[in-house]
Amino acid sequence: MSGYSIFADTIVDMTWPEVADAAEKGAVMLVPLGVIEQHGPHLPLGTDIYAAGKICSLIKSELGKQGILSVIAPPYYFGLNTSTGMFPGSINVRSESVVPLLSDLLVNYRRHGFKRQFILNHHGDPDHNNAIIEAMLSAIEQDVEPVLLIGGLVAFAIERAVGNASTPLPPEAVLRVQESDQTRRAREALNRSILHIHAEERETSLIMRWFPELLKEPEKILELKPLIPTMEAFVEAETGGKWKELSPLGYVGDPSVATPENAEIYIHEARDMALAIANFLKGTL
Repeated sequence: MSGYSIFADTIVDMTWPEVADAAEKGAVMLVPLGVIEQHGPHLPLGTDIYAAGKICSLIKSELGKQGILSVIAPPYYFGLNTSTGMFPGSINVRSESVVPLLSDLLVNYRRHGFKRQFILNHHGDPDHNNAIIEAMLSAIEQDVEPVLLIGGLVAFAIERAVGNASTPLPPEAVLRVQESDQTRRAREALNRSILHIHAEERETSLIMRWFPELLKEPEKILELKPLIPTMEAFVEAETGGKWKELSPLGYVGDPSVATPENAEIYIHEARDMALAIANFLKGTL
């Protein structure tokens, strides 16, 4: 199988008896969410979903070390790109389509025996995150127990959506991941600006490490100049349809300093998430 398959390590590559057996053994389900969205001139449109899928795979491995069985749902990648929909290739689906579809998927997994589902989203668009919350609320009404993980690169965006939701998620549906000292050190070793957030050092490092065949003209990444706006300028671009005016090439941050080694932070964050899930399941949070 090709190394960058988004279906690698998911139930898509399992047989139905294998899925049934996992459900009968009490496996939890990890649900990777992302979108198809521009990620500068150097990264593929699928960066968010490749990242979400990889993190879920890392979490699954860590949970296994703790004796916790898990499976990974098919990556979900048709979402909202209100912020960057003006770039060719950024697929923007209406909330009215996303909410019932995502809810239906969560309910479907529940009917197959996976009541407890941990949702890992790797896309910061406000409308996208609002749609996830609405879909979760709908699924909760249908006997699903989804839990939204808050941690990693887009934690601030997810936290914002949770805080601003008109109908709040129940407390047990939100899992805030505590950052370990190792993760903190890895993060601090990267660029520290909060506005290094899109197709920048982190995401570029992730693609370099795990999906290098998808890099576009990697020799030119060093030529990309840092683009670090003020928070005010970024919020205006994100919410006002002016992303392309802010960043004509699409990225926000500094991709030029990315290295495969810098992607270690994703490994540390996955460990943090796995520990948070394990503690959650053991009822110690």
